[in-house]
Amino acid sequence: MVNNSSQKISSSIAKKFLSGVNNSSHRISASIAKKILSGFEQHYQNIKSASIEAKRCFEEREWEKIESDSKLRLNFYDKQVDNFCKKLSSELKKQTLYGARAEFIAKIPYEPTHIEKFNSEFWKKTKLMYVELITEHKQPELAETFYNSVFCRLFSRSFYNTQYIFTKPSVSLDYIDMDEPVTDSYFIENDQLKNSFTSILTSYFNKSSFGSLEQDIQRLEEQLFTQLPRLESDVFEIQVISTPFIRGKAAYITGKIVSQLHADQPLLIVLLNDKEKGIYVDSLLTDVGSISIVFSFSRSYFFITTDYPSAIVEFLKEILPGKTRAVLYSAIGLHKQGKTLLYRHFLKYSKVTSEKLIIAPGIKGMVMSVFTFPMYPYVFKIINDQFAPPKMGTKEMVKDRYYFVKNHVRVGRLADTWEFSNVAFSMKDIDNALLTELKKKAGSNIEIEGDLLIIKHMYIENKMTPLNIYLETATKEQQTHIINDYGKAIDELINSNIFPGDMLTKNFGVTRQNRVVFYDYDEITLMSTPIFKKIPKSRTYEEEMASEPWYYVGQNDVFPEEFKYFMLPNKFMKETFNKHYKKLLDAKYWVSIQEKIQKNGVMDYYPYGTEKRMCEIYGENND
Repeated sequence: MVNNSSQKISSSIAKKFLSGVNNSSHRISASIAKKILSGFEQHYQNIKSASIEAKRCFEEREWEKIESDSKLRLNFYDKQVDNFCKKLSSELKKQTLYGARAEFIAKIPYEPTHIEKFNSEFWKKTKLMYVELITEHKQPELAETFYNSVFCRLFSRSFYNTQYIFTKPSVSLDYIDMDEPVTDSYFIENDQLKNSFTSILTSYFNKSSFGSLEQDIQRLEEQLFTQLPRLESDVFEIQVISTPFIRGKAAYITGKIVSQLHADQPLLIVLLNDKEKGIYVDSLLTDVGSISIVFSFSRSYFFITTDYPSAIVEFLKEILPGKTRAVLYSAIGLHKQGKTLLYRHFLKYSKVTSEKLIIAPGIKGMVMSVFTFPMYPYVFKIINDQFAPPKMGTKEMVKDRYYFVKNHVRVGRLADTWEFSNVAFSMKDIDNALLTELKKKAGSNIEIEGDLLIIKHMYIENKMTPLNIYLETATKEQQTHIINDYGKAIDELINSNIFPGDMLTKNFGVTRQNRVVFYDYDEITLMSTPIFKKIPKSRTYEEEMASEPWYYVGQNDVFPEEFKYFMLPNKFMKETFNKHYKKLLDAKYWVSIQEKIQKNGVMDYYPYGTEKRMCEIYGENND
């Protein structure tokens, strides 16, 4: 058994502190702490139930329900915290514990708590009681985050410090006693690979669910040795996470290959489920780059069923070292924990860096102001008070667009965001030009309190190189690749029922995997909204040369042939784009996509190249 020394230290500190309090106070603190933990456990049970249901839906091919449940899950956390806080607020009033926001149920936002009424000692004791409760918990890190959410929902920002909330972990995740491991291991020697692959696949789904299991096993063996020929003469072990990762219409078996003489190799088996064919293997991925794209921040979250999410994240971190834990927690559907880790990372970074927060490189946005530390891997985005012409709309409309993207099925071309409220930045970290910019453009969204700048509402997003800046310094070869991916990104977006709106290159970013991702959401909408038209021929020379169009332009009218004038800056880039994506300049193509979506729904997308699909490798037509 692993030594739980760090947990025992935390527990002993709590017991020592609590030994001096009176029994009545101790009893109330214990009761409140238990109630908060019970609220968290109810939330996590909801998450697990949704994941179990997602696996059933994959087996039964209930694709619409998976999509619907995926959207519902995004709101599980806030709804549970809201409902729990209403009940807890009433309990606190019964105990005459001052400090909880009065009228919690009725008023949003709430009036700040007066510091002289805050029961400081009580909440210090309650936190320590909570530490003792979660010392041997299976999800201590998530339980801490839930406690923080409850406290911050009940009390004003002046109390958000380490005495009352978890600004850093209190329980080490390295020493959690697991009832059972989160991985299964298969030792491979003496031609046992086929048997092992059979055991792996049938440990997730019934053998009868597979339409051609023997063929799948044979192909897995062939492709593994093709991709990693050294394994044919090697003794190795396959370790796989014991829960499937469900997303969209696919299930993923995630693992790694361990051998004595080589570094661990990631492994991803992709399963699809067809009405005629049953469950079958669609792809085998063994390179970090390809698997990293599957777990990209630009894709929707997975459903997984586990009691030990921290162990899952650590396993994923081992095979995908370039991913942060914040991104990985979000990827497995625990986006609130991802948000917590992201904020802690920001606090730590801001303490150790000598960098100043600056206006982010690139063309300034008309709707949002964006800033960052020069070497920080994320950017901060806040909505301006007023939008520069020709942009129109309100702050609430922009927030709605971001919420829309969060809830939409993301196929790898829409950046994920984390939404924050009342974030404090040290004034000493802020560049003068940035402070002037924020005061001018977003004055209503900021407050200065002593040596702190408080931003009332903002988004944090992965930092990417703006596409227009990337193209300025790229070689011709790089330009060719990225322009083709720019066209592919637009094509995939519209086929996934997303009309980006403003498709200027400045609104797209280039990721570390050299993929183009869209990140400007103020004009984003469903494909059913625009009316795509061809520009009518001018009747006279004067009409053609006029500064204003000679044809009627409705509010939702879009003329794709105009895109060529602003999409790319020079002849080479335009020709490169036209070689494969000239169709995006034709209104007929856009209309055909609208008709296809209306008739058949959104087409299937695979987070890996078609060349990696078994049907492509073995010359079949799966679609």
